[in-house]
Amino acid sequence: MVAGPQVRVVYVVPADGPDRGADAAAAIWAELEEIDAWWRANDPSRTLNLDLARFPCGAQADLGFLRLAAPSATLAPSEGRFPRIRDELFSDLRVDTRHTKYLLYYDGPTAERNLCGEGGGSPGGTGLAILYLQSCTEVTRAPVVAHELLHALGALRGSAAPNACPDNAAHVCDSTGDILYPYAQPLALSSFVLDLNRNDYYGHSHPWFDVQDSPWLRRLDRRVALTVAAQGGGLVRSDVPGVACTATCQSDWNPSSEVVLTARPAVGRRFLEWRGACSGSAPRCDLVLDEATAVTAVFAPARFRLAVSVAGRGSVAGAGVSCSRSCAREVLSHRPVTLRATPAKGWRLRGWSGACHGSTATCAVPMTKATAVRATFVRRG
Repeated sequence: MVAGPQVRVVYVVPADGPDRGADAAAAIWAELEEIDAWWRANDPSRTLNLDLARFPCGAQADLGFLRLAAPSATLAPSEGRFPRIRDELFSDLRVDTRHTKYLLYYDGPTAERNLCGEGGGSPGGTGLAILYLQSCTEVTRAPVVAHELLHALGALRGSAAPNACPDNAAHVCDSTGDILYPYAQPLALSSFVLDLNRNDYYGHSHPWFDVQDSPWLRRLDRRVALTVAAQGGGLVRSDVPGVACTATCQSDWNPSSEVVLTARPAVGRRFLEWRGACSGSAPRCDLVLDEATAVTAVFAPARFRLAVSVAGRGSVAGAGVSCSRSCAREVLSHRPVTLRATPAKGWRLRGWSGACHGSTATCAVPMTKATAVRATFVRRG
């Protein structure tokens, strides 16, 4: 599985709009494959890291669906449409705006038919690109999608690019063949280049943000393998999309990716420890993936039964147990408990049996399984 910050694709309709997603899916997948091939042709070392799902025909973009609360009439005017859709999408608590950028295919009427799409985002945070399916029907869609995705990745944001348009610094005007030229054209995606001369927004040496460094691009020239195992009943999840593991899972990451793993025990289980690249009993594991890495989270039953019995006259106490004959209690697993045997007057401890041995007054029980302990007392003399 390819892991790391991802671009998620969603088909979107207004509240009163028909759902034509099944018909649109094939064209959307074809466009994304075209963009992937084009990106690789412009930069053989990188491509967009799309959120993929496995289908019988192979891996394809995992196409989501969203029905907005706003109706068509509200969203038809271009003014305010982008922020309305953005705010409604990002208000969903399930949306990850920190590690996921979104590409939306909006299938609703638009008043301004020459506005093909919109996009915007910060280099290291939120990002959104929208293609308006019912606008610019005479224009090839793939170049529009690639153009708006670059804006979502943060291209030219806050830069002083030498070829920025005089009246529009978010675009470049040195060539109509640059994918960030401000006006859509009825040309195939192959007619465009990713930053002509590489001096504005991609693969440049200037101090402003270079989209080539975006974590939302997947490195093709080098990947780092992360193997995660969850033993004993629990889930290991990463803060960045890529790991949600209940057995043994492997994922591939960009080199130097920073990943936080969290161990979550299943019901009735508890987390014990990390093994491998992380150690300790805290449920959090911080990794920097510079080389192939393996880590295991060990879980166990949350509690085990401790049974105590007494022969003769005396008592055993500890771990919430106080017994003069027999008793049992569920205690926290894998946390040693100390039992103390106290003889009655005129009696002495002859010895322990079961999980304890010897004749000293105290006994440490490791509680790595259900355990039985017996203390035997005899009369003095």
